[in-house]
Amino acid sequence: MKKIGLGAWLLVGIVVLLVLATFTSKKSDEKKIERQAEMTSREVALICTTDMATVYHIHPNIKIIIDGEDMPIPSNIGVNPGCMNPIHTHEGGGVVHIESPIEKEFMLGDFFAVWKKDFSKEKLLDNIVDENSKITVTVNGQAVETYENTPLKDKDNIVISYGKR
Repeated sequence: MKKIGLGAWLLVGIVVLLVLATFTSKKSDEKKIERQAEMTSREVALICTTDMATVYHIHPNIKIIIDGEDMPIPSNIGVNPGCMNPIHTHEGGGVVHIESPIEKEFMLGDFFAVWKKDFSKEKLLDNIVDENSKITVTVNGQAVETYENTPLKDKDNIVISYGKR
């Protein structure tokens, strides 16, 4: 019977460790995906992720008008050092990137949560609805009453307006 040298045993040990690490990593990834699937769209929108984790990728467009004036949506909303939120902007102009580790139906309110700005039927940014004002939301030119619960879909054009009644 032939003796196996120390170097061969080290090589066998390294191979075993690599196999175990790969198996453990796959199990860990599966559990992470299961946890994310149970999360609300808001919870997923607020996690920090990387491009490598992108499974779901869409680009709705959002435009905000305050008293007849276009309100620019800033670049780099949701972009953080080392990671970014699944909902974010790169360039200004209203293109919203949804690059999520799981497919979810994200809502307009999720975008505002990432931006850390207010939006509801009663408030748009710092503008509060009163008897003389209103907020309207259109999706591809059609008025909707869903406000922050408006689904974000690929290539949809969403316009949020605040102004006089």
